[in-house]
Amino acid sequence: MKSIKGILFIILIMSSSALLWYFATPIEPIQTVNRLSHVIGGMAITGFFLVFLLATRMKIFERWFHGLENVYFYHKYIAIFSLVLVIIHGQLQGIVPRSDKVERTSFSELAKELGSLGQYGFIALILIALLAKFLKYEHWRIFHRLLLIPYAFGIYHAYFSSRYDLLQPTPLGIFTAITMTIGFMSALYMLTMYQDMFFKYNGKITGIKKLGSDVIELELTLDKKISYRHGQFIFIKILQDGIEKAPHPFSISGGDGKKVFISIKALGDYTKKVYDAVQLNTPVVLDGPYGHLNFENGTQQQVWIAGGIGITPFLSYLQSQPVDRDIELFYTYHGQGNAIYKEFLQDYAQTNEQFSVNFIDTSQSDRLSFENFSVPPQTSIFMCGPEKMLKHFKKQLKSCNKDISVDFEAFKFK
Repeated sequence: MKSIKGILFIILIMSSSALLWYFATPIEPIQTVNRLSHVIGGMAITGFFLVFLLATRMKIFERWFHGLENVYFYHKYIAIFSLVLVIIHGQLQGIVPRSDKVERTSFSELAKELGSLGQYGFIALILIALLAKFLKYEHWRIFHRLLLIPYAFGIYHAYFSSRYDLLQPTPLGIFTAITMTIGFMSALYMLTMYQDMFFKYNGKITGIKKLGSDVIELELTLDKKISYRHGQFIFIKILQDGIEKAPHPFSISGGDGKKVFISIKALGDYTKKVYDAVQLNTPVVLDGPYGHLNFENGTQQQVWIAGGIGITPFLSYLQSQPVDRDIELFYTYHGQGNAIYKEFLQDYAQTNEQFSVNFIDTSQSDRLSFENFSVPPQTSIFMCGPEKMLKHFKKQLKSCNKDISVDFEAFKFK
């Protein structure tokens, strides 16, 4: 499903910024290149307002963008686009004639210096953010949130080096005040209040089960019930010495809300530490649930595709009740040691005529492919697994089934 509402929201905000800056009346007439520089600079600061706003994980944005992974996608590329605008703004300001620049005061001199520092800060921090796969998650979060500093410099620069009086209650002044305030407060909120306000479910680890050489299932018992839909995921902080305190997302594989099960595959430093060292009765806090997979809203005939640990959101549904629709599952993994819950799925298929499962072990056979795979009309397709794999499958399925519905949850959150 397309992120139509989210895309329209971005277009509305960015186009409003461009039009308001373009048609605003400057303090005194300015040359075309200077006006263009102001328009681009204004759009850049508006872009960073959107970056910080999307980072708050508001549920309305998850709905508008059809999934939190799509919110992160636009968050990332709006940041890159805004950085490009900042650089262009700086280059254009360099060619504006001195006679057309703002009269120098202590405020304007400081604004100019902070503008330059803000530009360099944005460049450095966004480049670091783009190197996420080479950083530990906790380090990446710290660098990512330092973006508030160059953003604050940019706000000061906009107000005190602009040829427009942004302190007046004009349409541009009002728009700028609202977006900059919301952007700054969103960033400040993520730095200070998010950890306390959003992680409202407390509990502890009451069960630990190792399902293989690198997969562990945790049973979490909560102080109060969390209402979730099968197929959703949570952010969890495991409060144990020696384990990183940063929140990480994991799919819910079962439970009744008071007890919640999650399955974790040891893929990186954090998950390996959890697999090796997590202990019973360790306190945990949860944020969520998130996720847009909704099997109940699917059609009577469904195709499920799971890659590795991506089987977990499907388990939540299967363990809750006997299926009342026709479901065919394709479960791909590499090596029998990674085929978690295989026996459960085999037994489930034997006792439920409407459910069938195909196991694809890529260590023994070719990779799963959906080229020339014909899907009957009115079939819903749900997928969960690594992002690259799911996008490849979606392209294959859409190439010969133009009108099918394909929903997926991808593993990528940095």
